[in-house]
Amino acid sequence: MDQLAVGEADRILEIGGGRGVAAALICARLIRGSYLGIDRSATAVRASAVRNREHVERGTAGFEQQALADIDPTELPKFDKVFAINVNLFWTRPAERELALVRQLLSEHGQLHLFYDSPRPAGTPRVADLLAEHIDRAGYAFTLVTATLGQSTVTGLSCRPR
Repeated sequence: MDQLAVGEADRILEIGGGRGVAAALICARLIRGSYLGIDRSATAVRASAVRNREHVERGTAGFEQQALADIDPTELPKFDKVFAINVNLFWTRPAERELALVRQLLSEHGQLHLFYDSPRPAGTPRVADLLAEHIDRAGYAFTLVTATLGQSTVTGLSCRPR
């Protein structure tokens, strides 16, 4: 969450929001901003909405069941920050269509943040290399961040369209 540097007025999109843990942390920091979490799982979306009921009721958070590839960028606002935690889509294949969609969803100075944790530190360099290759090929400049949290190594890329 520190890497996202959430501002009180940020418009944030989370891809693959799961059960809403990150949403709760982010929405607690938003005053005039907004959060939208998307996930392909109806179960995850329901769990996120329940966990973040207070944020939904005050209009700060929204949750939708859909895949990133199915988003129509003309139906959504521009986002200051788009992020994903452990969404394999971005490192298991080039994800060209999805990365092009993210580019359309970002505000003028918006950023894409991708985070992965590996229970085995040896897996981190492979994920980082694949992410860097895919992000670069899609026309994003990026900064790589790696941190160790307990037994896990977290790899993150902060990306901006070139």
